[in-house]
Amino acid sequence: MKQTENSADKKNTVRVRLAELWRDKRGYWKRFLVALPVMLCLCFTVLFFGPVEITASSADSLVFGLADTALVTGIFSFAVVIVSSFLLAALRGRIFNYTASVIFAATLGSYIQGNFLSGRMGALTGDAIAWQEYTGAMLGNLAVWAIVLLAVFFLLYLNKKIWTNALQLISCLLVVMQLAGLGSILASQQNGETPEKEVYLSEREITDFSKNKNVLVFLLDRLDYDYIEQVLAQDSGFFDRLDGFTSYTNAIAEFARTRPGASFMLSGFEEGAYRMPAEEYFEKQWTAGGRNLLADLTAAGFTVDLYGDTLGMIGSGRGVEQYVSNLSTAEEKLNYVQLLKNVLNLSFYRYAPQAMKPFFWCYTDDVNRGLYPESDRYEIDEAKYAPRFAQLQLKEQNYFKFYHFNGPHPPYTLKEDGTRSAGKETDAVRQLKGSFRILYKLFDQLKAEGIYEDSAILILADHGSAVSDYEPVTKATTIGLFYKPAGAAGTPLQYSDAPVSHKNIPATIMKAAGADYAAYGTPLDEVVNHVDVVRHLYKSVMVGEHESEVYVYDIIGDARVFENWKVSHTFKTEYYFY
Repeated sequence: MKQTENSADKKNTVRVRLAELWRDKRGYWKRFLVALPVMLCLCFTVLFFGPVEITASSADSLVFGLADTALVTGIFSFAVVIVSSFLLAALRGRIFNYTASVIFAATLGSYIQGNFLSGRMGALTGDAIAWQEYTGAMLGNLAVWAIVLLAVFFLLYLNKKIWTNALQLISCLLVVMQLAGLGSILASQQNGETPEKEVYLSEREITDFSKNKNVLVFLLDRLDYDYIEQVLAQDSGFFDRLDGFTSYTNAIAEFARTRPGASFMLSGFEEGAYRMPAEEYFEKQWTAGGRNLLADLTAAGFTVDLYGDTLGMIGSGRGVEQYVSNLSTAEEKLNYVQLLKNVLNLSFYRYAPQAMKPFFWCYTDDVNRGLYPESDRYEIDEAKYAPRFAQLQLKEQNYFKFYHFNGPHPPYTLKEDGTRSAGKETDAVRQLKGSFRILYKLFDQLKAEGIYEDSAILILADHGSAVSDYEPVTKATTIGLFYKPAGAAGTPLQYSDAPVSHKNIPATIMKAAGADYAAYGTPLDEVVNHVDVVRHLYKSVMVGEHESEVYVYDIIGDARVFENWKVSHTFKTEYYFY
């Protein structure tokens, strides 16, 4: 009997305590007036303003516009605010107080995290982050979040009226403050600083080649010469299949980033980088210095195809419409569900505690990928196009083709044979081998069609490996650069230590096309070995999420010797390119 009575007493005690937790003198609508600003602040901060601000600040790297993000996140966050506010207000008593406190503390913590505690977690360039090195920072960061949570509960314990007023007023204040930021973003949008995307580089004609004359450029992202040496250490004959080619072992890039390094090798326009808006730079680059490589190639009878990142090559496309054959203005159907997932993932990465950031880490290209499922937009993914290179279409017109491949740039998804790694990451060297084997198969097809020998082919990097986004150059960095002029074939790979750089590429292309190249400088095969020319490299240094300062290096002599790298000057970035 005593056990039964004790059991009944315990049940009654639980019921009484639950009843106390649920008891509430406030009516539903009074609780709703607390729930609404709390949920509004959370949703506005993380689900709406965060994605909008990220899209605006990264417009030059994203294939969707600010209006797209604002539309999809606006509808979603509004729906979440309405539903969650009514659900939260349905809770009563201490359960409501505790739940509202946790949500408010999470919102306040997110705001502080996103605006003041982001730290240097690295740019979303696909490079793996050594999260184990952030253990101490993660613990300190969690302590800040814990203090915020305890402060809210202490306020609740101290005085419920003050607690109520604090939740309402601070939530509304944070929303108002961010509305001011939203106004600034919208104003810049109206001023044209964040233009909507209207054109893109398509896959069109990707396997079309000329029966007569082809000038082909293959950019392998981050083809650092260190990677080439690692490949040679494993397999000394790996590059022997590059018959007719010369490997330039003393070559450097002009810029340490893809933007504007990739387009520079065609335009040769360096003065405007970081000193004018990226959109303006990508428009003016083609006519800088009174020359226009795209126009001159067209005049020389070449069809021009550029397969790469639209935003990193031609920007809005203004000024190149009449020259680039695969430029498309077709309307694309945006996958709004995928867009919502992608931008929310970016927002969560920004606002989450450091200990949770690994769950939301991603690569910028992943944010863009899959948003236009029915589009023929070109993707930087050589494995995707490898099967199509097995069957080429031969045409009568001459072709200049520029392909941007992933090369040894992370994420590492290629095996050594050039096929997918089925979700398991490989490494830079294995992926480089895979990328070259895709090229080898394409070259075999060119040989089978009888057009390899008469084709001029360049294989090169846009820049070397990424050492640090936050520091100047810390070591000598040379790039892989292989060149086969038209008429060369069946001869072993040659090596040259001539002091060359991206500045020699426009002239090389024009010479390969059989056009007048005097205005473009010196082609690769006319650069004399051991001549002390002054070469330059622009290295941008980041503070936070964007570049802040640019170091300009003069390289005189062998670029493989770091003592030959001298800082000529630095300048503050007026506009960022990343």
